[in-house]
Amino acid sequence: MNKLALVSSATLIVFLTTGFTQPSQARGWKAAGQRGAAGGFSRRGQYGGAAGLGGVAYGKGAAGLMGRHYNGPNGGSWTSGSGGVVTPTSGLVGGGFKGAGPNGGSGQGYGVAGWKQGVGGFENTKMNLNGPNGSTYSGFTNGKYNAQTGQGTFNSSHQAYDAQNGKNYGYTDNTTYQKGQGGQSQINTDNHGDYTVDWGNGQKPVVVKDTGTGQ
Repeated sequence: MNKLALVSSATLIVFLTTGFTQPSQARGWKAAGQRGAAGGFSRRGQYGGAAGLGGVAYGKGAAGLMGRHYNGPNGGSWTSGSGGVVTPTSGLVGGGFKGAGPNGGSGQGYGVAGWKQGVGGFENTKMNLNGPNGSTYSGFTNGKYNAQTGQGTFNSSHQAYDAQNGKNYGYTDNTTYQKGQGGQSQINTDNHGDYTVDWGNGQKPVVVKDTGTGQ
């Protein structure tokens, strides 16, 4: 699979550097054999283009990559990419983006996740947005699970600022988990107090508001 991913990366670079040399063109290819199949494409138009490549080794796994870039007629832009490698017992996937609106807003973010049978997995995401009027948003998630111990954690934060009224809105979530037992979450909000949530395995969650917090 490492060779397949390496070939995918190299071919995508060729697409990006040679496939876009002339405007308004598209091209693609595909091939298949007894052991696997692969294909790819590139296209470019007046406002941008995209390129992608994927391949599968029968019974072993698959890999793919894709990238896009566009510039709007009024000044906006968008760039994104994604890719992944997956086998019957493991995987790694991810992607990201960056964009800007014609009126001054902008945003960027990414996400990645991976797993392996018998070992565990993880995920991580992050995003930031800026509105043309001054409003903002920022958020992230971060989780991991250890299949050998059965323990996991999940942390997240989502925060927004409204420029029109000058207020902040959002919350954070910190969760721990134990296989066969359940977990506990601590949720802290900007405007509605803080809460502890106990969710035992197979049981109805119990929500307790922390004293002296929020409305």
